[in-house]
Amino acid sequence: MRSPLGYQVTEYDCVPTTFINAIRYLFKRDEIPPEVVKSIYMYSLDTFNRRGKSGKKGTSFYAVQYICNWLNQYSQGNDFCIYCELLESHHINFRKNSRIIECLNEGGVAVTRVYFTGSLYHYVLITEVDDEFVYVFDPCYREKDFKEDDIEIVLDKPFKYNRKIKRTWFDSTEEKKYAMSENQERECVLVYRT
Repeated sequence: MRSPLGYQVTEYDCVPTTFINAIRYLFKRDEIPPEVVKSIYMYSLDTFNRRGKSGKKGTSFYAVQYICNWLNQYSQGNDFCIYCELLESHHINFRKNSRIIECLNEGGVAVTRVYFTGSLYHYVLITEVDDEFVYVFDPCYREKDFKEDDIEIVLDKPFKYNRKIKRTWFDSTEEKKYAMSENQERECVLVYRT
């Protein structure tokens, strides 16, 4: 049995929640080793805010890289068939035959950093894409509609996605909610079940 995708517990844990959602999407509940869940949380929330409070600035990109490497190493020595590929920023786009589209077409998912509000970034899970929309599970719970016409709340697909975002909006280089922003600022991890 699969579990529905989950939401953040705090304002800061979008990275571990999104990695766990990638695993929930790809694997049945009885296939997921507890050690994987424990390790993702253990290696996340490694930053400090201005007052020195741990985790209150989320998770660093270095920790994201570490989680990817750890998952790849863990899968080699254990019966958990997962593979993570960290994309370089110039490969993070939705052009025809992009690495993200290839991954999604092969049944994988993409853990992706997007612009959120103010100067904040946020991680979401891309589960599907078509010619017009990117289908995303955002771990930040929200029921209220967005004022932007290009972003739609979806409440009836708890195992797949909860946002439907115009592809051109999501791939934008502008600093606007759910845009991947400037090319050199983009971060994305492709996650496959192997």
